[in-house]
Amino acid sequence: MAAVPAHRRRKRIAVTVLAALGCVSLIAGCARTIAGTPAAAERASTTDVAGLPAANGPSGPKPGVPDADLTVENSDGGPMDGLARNAVADVESYWSGVFPDTFGREFAPVEQYVSYDSSGSGVQLCGESTRGVANAFYCPPDDAIAWDRGELLPQLQNSFGPMAPVAVLAHEMGHAVQHRAGTVADNDPVIVFEQQADCFTGAFFRHVAEGNAEHFRISTGDGLNRIMGVLSFIRDAPGTSGFTADSAHGNAFDRVTAFQYGFSDGPGRCAEMDAADVERRTTQFPFWKHAQETDLPVDDEHLEAVRASLDEVFADSGTQPPKITTDGTPCPGTRPTPPATYCESTNTVSLDTAELQRIATPPVSSDANSGYGDFAAYAQVASRYALAVQKAAGLPLDDEAAGLRTACFVGSWSGVLVEDPIGRRNPVGTLRIAPGDVDEGVAALLGEDSLIAANIDGEQVPAGFARVEAFRSGFQDGSGACAAKYRS
Repeated sequence: MAAVPAHRRRKRIAVTVLAALGCVSLIAGCARTIAGTPAAAERASTTDVAGLPAANGPSGPKPGVPDADLTVENSDGGPMDGLARNAVADVESYWSGVFPDTFGREFAPVEQYVSYDSSGSGVQLCGESTRGVANAFYCPPDDAIAWDRGELLPQLQNSFGPMAPVAVLAHEMGHAVQHRAGTVADNDPVIVFEQQADCFTGAFFRHVAEGNAEHFRISTGDGLNRIMGVLSFIRDAPGTSGFTADSAHGNAFDRVTAFQYGFSDGPGRCAEMDAADVERRTTQFPFWKHAQETDLPVDDEHLEAVRASLDEVFADSGTQPPKITTDGTPCPGTRPTPPATYCESTNTVSLDTAELQRIATPPVSSDANSGYGDFAAYAQVASRYALAVQKAAGLPLDDEAAGLRTACFVGSWSGVLVEDPIGRRNPVGTLRIAPGDVDEGVAALLGEDSLIAANIDGEQVPAGFARVEAFRSGFQDGSGACAAKYRS
């Protein structure tokens, strides 16, 4: 889904199934000292989502609310267009309310809303026919938001629920906001347009989560999980485009990050997203080694590389490195948490390699038992190692804060393994993660069977939003903030 500067007209971006194409590779690197824990840091709650109570609940259209009175051209009058009409009405109402305070002037309504069926004869928009275009987009010259009611929106609704089309249309309205507010320049990379629109989407969903949207509601638990899943689903294939590519929309990690900024900090933070801001934090890199397109197996060689990497990354933390074993050594009094169990009394991490290998298998849409990719498996191991880091710091291992600290430490380990082609950071050790690996971690964090954000008993923090946010905090800010920010 794209909106671009007027002179570039419209880009067509195909929906790409979340695929794990990254791998972990062994190449030369250089060591870096890990910063110590700061004396003070903003404390994060384990029971809320950006200040709202973390809870599951109904998400979707509010029952008993009359449909919006809004003109949609070429509509078939069906339920898909009804959902879309109510969505753009709610998003437009949101921007009418916050635009003046954010940008100092009134919000001008979008001139055209257009529905079409990509399998039909098509309509003319932006000088092109929509026939065969399974997409949703904003067209600046026509000041029009259009959507495919025949394929795209039904596919999203069937995969992620009725709020998925709302998210897509909120994103396209974000491009209309850019056009009105002048928050992007014509020569900005496309990824800046897209990241900012994802952020504006997050700001709108905060409005929905607070109960202020007329037609829709969303829970801060599984409801937001599904929306972040949509952003993970519609993303650039790992390693296929860099920061400046015309087709770059962002990988799953970057898109979810932008959404979270908008949800947590509001539209003013989104307006600050310029090229320098996005380039500073993006993980949208091309492959730098051909072999990275193949996931690695979980075997003794690569598990040893992971262990050595963790030892080096946390060498200055005062941690006694735990022993990592695959022999099924029991730990009396400790509940197993397959595929990896940390035994506090013996400082041992016991692994189920068969289950780790399943997790390391790239996802296959037709196989509900397929995994996430190799990095997701190695991150399970890192999560149990992170418990040893917490033990060394005298922190409890069995509360919800332990789950968030774990995610933060796994994120910090991941962040110092990136071979950054624009030289923003110096990687640690010899283990590297490739483009797409972090997306595998995000996918696992949004699942219900991961240890990446779990305490010693395998209990995950309830809200996927909080899990991803903690991982991102470690990835972007390093290990120093993890213990201070995620206190019991």
